[in-house]
Amino acid sequence: MSLQHGTLGINLLTSTAIGVILLLLGMWINKKVNIFRKYCIPSPVIGGFSFAVIVWLLKEFEIVQVKVDNTMGDLLMFVFFVTIGLAGSLSLIKKGGKVLFYYILVCWGLAIFQNGFGVALASLLGIEPLLGIASGAAALEGGHGMAAAMAPSIEAAGGTGALTVGLAAATYGLVAGSLIGGPLGNWLIKRNKLKIETDDSWEKSVDLSEEKKPAKNINYIDVVTVIAVVLIVLAFGTNVAKWLTNITGFTIPGHVFSLFVGLLFASFNNKKNIVKIDSKTLDVVSVVALELFLTMAMMNLKIWELYDLAIPLIIILVAQTIAIILIAWLIIFKVTGKNYDAALLAAGFIGHGLGATANALAVMDAVTKKYGLVSRKAFFIIPVSGSMLVDIVGVPAIVIFTNLFAH
Repeated sequence: MSLQHGTLGINLLTSTAIGVILLLLGMWINKKVNIFRKYCIPSPVIGGFSFAVIVWLLKEFEIVQVKVDNTMGDLLMFVFFVTIGLAGSLSLIKKGGKVLFYYILVCWGLAIFQNGFGVALASLLGIEPLLGIASGAAALEGGHGMAAAMAPSIEAAGGTGALTVGLAAATYGLVAGSLIGGPLGNWLIKRNKLKIETDDSWEKSVDLSEEKKPAKNINYIDVVTVIAVVLIVLAFGTNVAKWLTNITGFTIPGHVFSLFVGLLFASFNNKKNIVKIDSKTLDVVSVVALELFLTMAMMNLKIWELYDLAIPLIIILVAQTIAIILIAWLIIFKVTGKNYDAALLAAGFIGHGLGATANALAVMDAVTKKYGLVSRKAFFIIPVSGSMLVDIVGVPAIVIFTNLFAH
C-alpha cells in the first residue's frame, strides 16, 4: 500500500487479500442475518459493499481517497466467463424440449428488450443512454456478476458510473425479484383455478441420469485439467477478440468472446471426448472465481456517483419491473402451457429476470411448499436457462447496444 497526495493506493496482493477477507465476512454475516438469506443477497455483495461504504465515508469526510488495484478481479472475471461457456451446451435446449425452447426464446427477447427499453428511458430522462444499458439486461437479467463484468466496456464507451449504476440496479433486482415472483405465481394459480398437478410425461423425456451418479471427490488431476482448459481458452479467446476488434472497429470484449470459445469447445468436446472436464470441479472453479471477482468489483463501487442518478435510476427500474411482470403474465405463462408448471415458470422468470437464478429457485420453492407439489420441469428449465443459455444471446446483445451508443 502507498499513500500519496491524499490517495491511498492498495496494491494487487493486498487488494486480493482484503477481497478474500471480505468474502468470508460476507459469508458469516449471511449466515447470521436472516433477511439476506430470505432475499438471496450474495455474500460478495455484503462483504464488498461494506468496504465501499467505508471508502465513501473516507471520501465524504475528506480523510483519504482509496484506490484499489483490481487486476486480480479482472482475471477472475475472465475465468468465470470461460467456465460459463464450458458448462453450457446447445444440446441442453434439445434435452428440455419445446417448453424450454419457448422459455429461453422469451428470455433472449427479454435481454434485447431490457437493453432497448433502458436506453429509451435513460434518453427520455436526460441521462447518459449507456447507463440505461448498465441498469438494463446487464444488471437485471445478468445479475451482479454480469453488471460488474460489462461495466468496464460500458464505461470505456462513455458510460461513466456504469459499475455503480449496474451494481445498484442488480441489488434492487435481487430484492424485487424475491418479493414479486412468488406472489405472481400464487396469483396465477388462484386466478386461473389451476389444478395442482405437474407434467409427469415431460420428466420421462429428459435425461436425468446425472443426478443418479454417485458423488465424486475432486482430485488434483481434475483441478489442473480444468485450469489448463480455462487458460488455453482464455489465451485464444482474448487474442482473437483483440484481433477482431482491430479489424472491424467493433469492440469485442475478450471475456465475452472467450465465453463463446468455451461454449464451442464444450459442445465439440462432448462429442469427441478430447479431454475429460469434471463438472463438479468446473463448478467449484466457477463459483470461487465469481464470488471473489464480485467481491472485488463491489470494493470499487463509487457510491457518490449515484447522487445525481438516484431518481432517474429509480424510474428506470420501476418501469423495467412493470414490464417484466407483464411479460411473465401475458407471455411466459401462456407459451409454457397455462398450467401449474407454467405458473411456477412465470414466478421463476421474474426471479432471474430481475435478480438471479438463486432468486428464481427461492420463489418457486416458496410456491411449491404452499401447494405441496414440486415441478421437475420448472426446476430443470430455470437453472439451465438462467445460469447458462441466457448468455448465448444476452451477452452479445449488451455488447451490440454498447457499441451502438458508444461515443
